[in-house]
Amino acid sequence: MLARSMTLCTLALAGTALADPEQVSRWAEEGKVRAEAMRGLPFLQDVPVEFMTRSEIEDAILDMVEEQMPPEWQLRVDRGYKAFGLVPMDSDVIGDMIRLVVSQAGGFYDPDAEHVILPDDLEEFMGQMAGEMAAQAPGFMEQLMRNILTHEFTHALQDQHHDLNGMLDVTLDDDDVRMAITALVEGDATLIGTGAMMSPEGDLTGLLQQDPAAMGAMMGAGGGMVGPEAAAMPQILKETLIFPYVHGYILVTTMVRDGGFERVDAAFADPPISTEQLLHIDKYLGTERDEPTAITLPDIDLEALGWEPVSENTLGEFQIRVLLGNSPDAIMAAEGWDGDRFRVWEQDDGRLGVAWISVWDSDADARQFAEECIYHEARRFEGDAARPTRTNADGRLEIAVGNPQDQSWVTVEGDTVVLTRGFPADTIGVIEDSMRRFSQMSIKTWADIRANAESQAEVSTP
Repeated sequence: MLARSMTLCTLALAGTALADPEQVSRWAEEGKVRAEAMRGLPFLQDVPVEFMTRSEIEDAILDMVEEQMPPEWQLRVDRGYKAFGLVPMDSDVIGDMIRLVVSQAGGFYDPDAEHVILPDDLEEFMGQMAGEMAAQAPGFMEQLMRNILTHEFTHALQDQHHDLNGMLDVTLDDDDVRMAITALVEGDATLIGTGAMMSPEGDLTGLLQQDPAAMGAMMGAGGGMVGPEAAAMPQILKETLIFPYVHGYILVTTMVRDGGFERVDAAFADPPISTEQLLHIDKYLGTERDEPTAITLPDIDLEALGWEPVSENTLGEFQIRVLLGNSPDAIMAAEGWDGDRFRVWEQDDGRLGVAWISVWDSDADARQFAEECIYHEARRFEGDAARPTRTNADGRLEIAVGNPQDQSWVTVEGDTVVLTRGFPADTIGVIEDSMRRFSQMSIKTWADIRANAESQAEVSTP
């Protein structure tokens, strides 16, 4: 998952064919007043609105990624997705993420430049999204602009009161935490924007009376992406783009129904830190929060065998669903997730190998996941190589598919599963043993995440 540059970019003023400047200015001022009133937070400074073409937006984001995202981070994202087969080996993962976001965007808020940015082709874009007849209906563009501007001004309010960069910058090495926090951010803005679209006065009463899960499901079903860029993109990129809006809306709306926006502001100080807490919101909002397990991987030196470590990250329950195919069986297999961590190694010839350890709520959950995981892995092979071999003795389950040069091996002991993927059969034993014996586990909390990030920043500062 790309960092904040996916939706936040620094842009300069450009002309617009959307509407005359006076009309846009009026919509913007109304949007600021509406966002303040609906969200219950005052603006601490003004937020300008600017326009740019989509190609200019893409160029600006690319420049920002090069300037602000370390090359090792870009490599980590690229190799992580490729090692699990989530994207083609020849794909440009970072470039694809940026192109997908730009192709689907209705607006951006940039906390660096503190501007709201609108693409200059909104009328054409919304005609594709909603259908030409809807786009030409009286009042459609004004209704649309209420949604977009109020949504983006809500991001500005979040940033001025809760420091969006400060929240997101501490999660560069954990996609699952980043996606959960992004869901809080986008869910808050989606509720406000949707409410503004439905009511010019910004009255949320009717929207809050609707079942949040049903509304979220409707948003997901109706949020299909349009255009050739989206059609050509890997499913993981599309799913992770949509997730924060749908599941964030469900979480935030539930909080507002129960405790008002004061509850949402409190969540910015102690946010959800796993997609599990978004998929099962009682695990975040319940009386006893279900915090995930943090896993610290051991050093495993494979340099003598030609393998160099290039990526380390966490998938989390949602991305595991997508990895396994998002089928009902895949969703059930991912539900017992409690924590995971993986590392990727690369050979000089471009081959990738991954070692992945995961912890589950019960021994039964671990075995259910392992069976679904090896079923997924078997599809990489043909003939005898795709037929699993298994041993089950002394409380340890081992299942393998593949060939001597490239094997997927899943082992289960108690509530812990280890997958090695892409390595030769004569290498996987030492990797699996090290992952299982020397990985350190603890409870993951937001306070620890921030403290660890601050500690790493101090170490890296000359």
